[in-house]
This record gives sequence, C-alpha cells and structure tokens, in this order.
Amino acid sequence: MHPVLEEDWKDYDQRKARNGRNVTKVACEEAWETNYIVDKLQKHFPDKSDLAIRCAIRRCCEAMEAPRPREDFIECIIDKLASWP
Repeated sequence: MHPVLEEDWKDYDQRKARNGRNVTKVACEEAWETNYIVDKLQKHFPDKSDLAIRCAIRRCCEAMEAPRPREDFIECIIDKLASWP
C-alpha cells in the first residue's frame, strides 16, 4: 500500500459523508475530489506536474468503472505516474 493511502483522509471522508456519498469510493465527476487527490499526490510526487497528476487521474477515471474503490483508484494513479518520465 502506498504511503498516501496511509495518510489522514478525514477531511475527504467527512465531506463525502455530509453529501451522503460512500467515503470508500471516488467520484471522478466531483472536481473537489480530484483537487483533493492532486494535493495529496503532489506531496509524494513533487517531480510530477499538476497536469501530469491530473492526466493520470483522468486515465484512471476512464479505465475504471464507477464505483471506483479509493484504494484501487489511487494505486492506478500511482502506477500511471510511475510509468511516465
């Protein structure tokens, strides 16, 4: 498991719960969720641009059908980022 998944996701979880959403799933159509994930990943991939992270997220959104389990989704993004220069 990547360290980003072991971080505190409480703010994310609380916001999803307030909106009646499943906290274990990622909704690609929610801009705030994408922004939250970008911020989390930039700490672990400082050499990757915001655009590169967003492209990896978009590719995983397209590759995975909803509902997207958070752990699997983040692992998908990390795999994409690791394979790009």
